[in-house]
Amino acid sequence: MDICTIGTGYVGLVTGTCFAEMGHNVWCVDIDEEKIKKLCNGVIPIYEPGLEEMVKRNKEEGRLRFTTSLSEAMENSLFLFIAVGTPPKEDGSADLTHVIGVAREIGKILIIIK
Repeated sequence: MDICTIGTGYVGLVTGTCFAEMGHNVWCVDIDEEKIKKLCNGVIPIYEPGLEEMVKRNKEEGRLRFTTSLSEAMENSLFLFIAVGTPPKEDGSADLTHVIGVAREIGKILIIIK
């Protein structure tokens, strides 16, 4: 199965890597070019036991890819998982600004690749 995780923070990177470990082809997307460059070079920005080895293995086996291009990842994926930050607002509720922004970008790309 071809999967895309949008956001390479803790949730997105771990989720994408675990899907790849299960044998799926995964694109991990982030707007942070420096983070993607580091991930492509094997530098893992978070600590989770075993994650570094799993990322390395799945990259080498071609199941795990990193990109800043949402359109490229979407063209090669059947499922999209939005895993961007939802920091708390002052009232304690989740700030969904980034989630809504990604959803809008997905919509724009769907119109183009349709």
